[in-house]
Amino acid sequence: MKRLLLAAGAALLPAVAGTALLPAVATAQGFTPHVSTEIDLGLYGVGTTSATDRARGGTSLFLYGEVAAGLHLAPNFSLQGVLAFEPIGEGDALGGFPDGGTTGFRRQSAFIEALYAEWKPDGDTTLQAGRFVAPFARGHHDFPGILTKIRAHEVSAITDSLGIAGTHTAFVDAWWGEHDISAAVFTLDRTFLSSTLMTRRSCCDERYERFNRNTRAQGGPANTGQFDNATIALDGDRFGVLPGFSYHLAVLTRGAGADGTAREWGYAAAARYQHDWSANQSTLFFAEGVQFRNAAARPRTEVTLLGLDPDTGDEVETTLETTIRERRTFTTLGLRHRVGEWRGTLAWQRDQRKRSVEATPTENYVEASIGRDIAPNVSLDVGYQYARYAREEAGGLGTAHAVLLRLGWRGF
Repeated sequence: MKRLLLAAGAALLPAVAGTALLPAVATAQGFTPHVSTEIDLGLYGVGTTSATDRARGGTSLFLYGEVAAGLHLAPNFSLQGVLAFEPIGEGDALGGFPDGGTTGFRRQSAFIEALYAEWKPDGDTTLQAGRFVAPFARGHHDFPGILTKIRAHEVSAITDSLGIAGTHTAFVDAWWGEHDISAAVFTLDRTFLSSTLMTRRSCCDERYERFNRNTRAQGGPANTGQFDNATIALDGDRFGVLPGFSYHLAVLTRGAGADGTAREWGYAAAARYQHDWSANQSTLFFAEGVQFRNAAARPRTEVTLLGLDPDTGDEVETTLETTIRERRTFTTLGLRHRVGEWRGTLAWQRDQRKRSVEATPTENYVEASIGRDIAPNVSLDVGYQYARYAREEAGGLGTAHAVLLRLGWRGF
């Protein structure tokens, strides 16, 4: 299967390596090099009113989103970059806990999520070379709601990918829709681009994600130093037989880093359907399931076993080296209903981690929100979240209730 994925990627990406150099493209008459920009940025507020663990209580404010820019040097060639903003925290997408107080941008960071050359040899094909987010799953990019996209990004976004990628429109039919096939071959980026910007060392301790530059010693999936990691995805939409329906299917394979012992495999399936009830009222149904087998490339770990000394009868500890065999499944179900300028979203997300050792309970989140645009390119959403989360220190499950806010800005 690994060889099949790598071969498929190689077949889809002929001559993409040439994008590392400026291709010999003819400038169309009247074309002027220019810069394009797109902004999707949100100011988030999470006010936890009650929680099993007191440290979770309080209010957190942070920025999350991206600023994308493209330098178009020719009609079919450009340099693309994405500057992403998010809080950083070990195992927590919201950048740590407020511990009963209020934290404002305390662990805010910015980093270059993508920087690549893009070449379009024809109207149906796009080739890329550089640093990018590999084509796998879609919810981390465009889930409706407030925190739904952030949770999906933490689990299923294949970031820090350095390599080549491409998308080709393989089939177009007015009745059966338009279908695109995408593929990427990559390794984990260890260049200076993998460290955060705008975050001072005094902000955070060494455990925090996205602080230091990636290294071989940190291990992790895809951190092999070789281009032996790949994704392939199929997307379809614009169905005449079922207007408003779209789908996404993807397969991922990543090799084991220094701490891993097995190749990780990932599978993603997503579907959306929008039903228009009238000219100013519609409902979007969305669902996505992502599963990782040998999650984190089956890393090594040590477990402590308690037993009795056969001679003295005293309790003794024995350390055993083993591996964590994990199957992680992240599921999202939801709907968004629009009436005129108002929208309401209801979503359920579950993060299930079945492990051979160091068991982790299944987390569940339910989010409900309403919102609307309040000015050109500016939106406001408010909501509520009920969470059943895994308690790190005490073990078992905890419960939390939170009020959510997002002030969003989309523009060019």
